[in-house]
Amino acid sequence: MIVGAGSAGAVLAARLSEDPERQVLLIEAGSGGIPPGDEPDTLGTPVVTGYNWDYSAHVGSRAGRGRRYPYPVGKVLGGSSAVNGAIALRGLPADFDGWADAGNPLWAWEHVQPYFVRIEDDPGAGAPGHGVGGPIPIRRPHHDELSVITSAFLRACADNGLLEVPDLNGGPGTGVGLVPSNARGNTRMSTAATYLASAVDRPNLTVRTGCRAVALVRNGRRVTGVEVVSNGRLHEVLAGRVVLSAGAVNTPAILLRSGIGDAERLRRLGIRQTAHLPGVGRNLADHVAVAMWAVPNPGVCQDGEPWHEAMARVASGAGGHPDLNLFLANNVSTSAVPALGQMVAEEKAVSLSAMLVSPASRGEVFLTEADADPTIVLRLVTNPGDVESLMCGARLAWAVVRSSRVAELLKHLVVWTDRMVEDDSTLRRMVETFAAPTLHPSGTARMGPETDDLAVVDQCCRVHQVEGLWITDASVMPSIPSAPTNLTCIMLAERVAEWMAESGKA
Repeated sequence: MIVGAGSAGAVLAARLSEDPERQVLLIEAGSGGIPPGDEPDTLGTPVVTGYNWDYSAHVGSRAGRGRRYPYPVGKVLGGSSAVNGAIALRGLPADFDGWADAGNPLWAWEHVQPYFVRIEDDPGAGAPGHGVGGPIPIRRPHHDELSVITSAFLRACADNGLLEVPDLNGGPGTGVGLVPSNARGNTRMSTAATYLASAVDRPNLTVRTGCRAVALVRNGRRVTGVEVVSNGRLHEVLAGRVVLSAGAVNTPAILLRSGIGDAERLRRLGIRQTAHLPGVGRNLADHVAVAMWAVPNPGVCQDGEPWHEAMARVASGAGGHPDLNLFLANNVSTSAVPALGQMVAEEKAVSLSAMLVSPASRGEVFLTEADADPTIVLRLVTNPGDVESLMCGARLAWAVVRSSRVAELLKHLVVWTDRMVEDDSTLRRMVETFAAPTLHPSGTARMGPETDDLAVVDQCCRVHQVEGLWITDASVMPSIPSAPTNLTCIMLAERVAEWMAESGKA
């Protein structure tokens, strides 16, 4: 039984049901899919609304002045892969070698790279280390079809010493390049489309939508099923093995309701303890971004142009690991970004964001009551090093925005000024005020050996101290990869499906 049909869960269900002798049940709290009439006609919508868990997140005492941010995560077949920005970036080799160094040697780059190749259908990469014929179509824009602002961004980056790299998925270095996407035409290709669609008619695979997991059914320390709400009724569904793939927000909430978590917190909630695993809900990481918005001149943004065509990968320290992405967003409908619509009267905007992809700040997901929705506290930029890195990123972004190549395309900038960027104390306040999450939660049930006090699963994603339970989603990531998490979740699920298939034959 697999809980959650998102980026990882749909992959698991498709792969494990390839064996006709294995019965697989996949449950999803959301609907069976986005109806054709509701799909946006372009990738110019960063998050498709109406098919999400309607969560909000507390940013933390040093970001957003204590405000909450909307924090939608997918609630539909395909999960967040059906509603996200469709960016198909791998993590960097150093990310996965870091997982290995944390006590998870099976996740070193040499072991995960073949799985990134396997999942791809990337005929345009033109370089070794890429796959063709895999389930995930990966496409890059051609230079002759780039928007005016993207072309100017590439030239401005070159003027600032950032060389263009032909393949952002091809190596660890810095540079500027075109963003690969998992799309066909202007349509997101979610795991529901790329994995489930070809598997859903198998007689040994059952998919139930509108079925929300509440807690696990336990017999001592063995998980024997899941308590679900379906059609307004609570009932138990039993299974020989259970996999939580509900995402880095909902997976820890299900664990906590099931008595798996910090013993003292469980006691205060009145929940009977199944296993003392204090890492459940802790170690929450998200990429954090500071955006510089501008209103383009008339005609610069054209209908149908995608949001993301290009980005730069840079290091905040001399000779260091690339820890910053400069993401250009083109053709943004101001109505799609609520806070932006309050500041900008025009219909279209563009932005350049400095995104910190290796943040040290950590938040948590927890329950305030046993039957409550999860509370999300991000604590963005609470680590001083994160602030310093984002200050560096903001200055790099400002240099690009103020370059003649880009500036001549802009009617005016929003909020930001030269003085704000040049003065250290002012820039520090700006970063702490405008730092925002990017909806890539991870790490809330992290992978690690039992000697790691905060580890929740072993390197094969089996939950410590509990039998019959696996976790396969972004919550198991020991540290957040230096890229949006969707492609890494798919890779992770491919590996766990192999291990579960083999162990099921034993």
